[in-house]
Amino acid sequence: METSFRGILAQLMSSHLNFEQVRHEAFESGFSPSGQIVASCRFIIFIAGRVVYQIEGDNEVTLDAGSVVFVPPWVWREWKVVSDEPAELIWTVFSVSERIFHTFDHLVSDRPAEFSLLRSGMERIHALNSKREEYDLLMEGEMKAILARFFLSLPIQEMDNRKSSRRHSEVDHAVRWLQAHYDVPSALAELQEQLTLHPDYFRDLFRKQMHESPNHYLTTLRMRAARYYLKDPALSIKEVAARCGYTDALYFSRAYRKYWHHTPSEGRG
Repeated sequence: METSFRGILAQLMSSHLNFEQVRHEAFESGFSPSGQIVASCRFIIFIAGRVVYQIEGDNEVTLDAGSVVFVPPWVWREWKVVSDEPAELIWTVFSVSERIFHTFDHLVSDRPAEFSLLRSGMERIHALNSKREEYDLLMEGEMKAILARFFLSLPIQEMDNRKSSRRHSEVDHAVRWLQAHYDVPSALAELQEQLTLHPDYFRDLFRKQMHESPNHYLTTLRMRAARYYLKDPALSIKEVAARCGYTDALYFSRAYRKYWHHTPSEGRG
């Protein structure tokens, strides 16, 4: 699925940004947290030092002072400080509608000419964070202004081909096909019929490049969609289950609870 920078920005501007963290911190040389899949967006500006950042099957990106990065949710990522000096970062962690990033898995990085303006905005958000409840709307407005400056400074282009060339062709086909057909109950079986690789080899290759099994990737797509559809009070849980590829509403409810740690009914709140 093709997704433009400006298309993502338009959806971000119309969505509520729910802040989870605002941090300003330095990390010593060699620091490298464990690779993980995170459920929220991250917007990071690099003030000092140098970091190597990687998501999913993408190539490593080297980021240093003056770099700015937007990391979408639900992607596997890892990073490491590779400079002799500490890496100083200011970043925000926030959640938005799951539907915005349903099939978006690109790291967006740049060295914007307006870095000083972005840094000033991030510093204002950090200063307001100690009174987040009082200044929540002001922080959200500032964050949206920062996102607009960042995304509008990027080239007007499609991002569809940047990662696909780095995956094995059958893994890339599987990712795209599952994104488009997660609502098909027999999705994995139908996908397997389209592949030429041996099933065991394909599963190992998929796990190596995507850092999760095909089944878990499909479950993630379905559970993200479920959270989105549950916001619509006109849809029953049975209808939500069907839209996410489940023929049995009870099985869907168990799967949802296992994944999100609360029931679909609680997810409507």
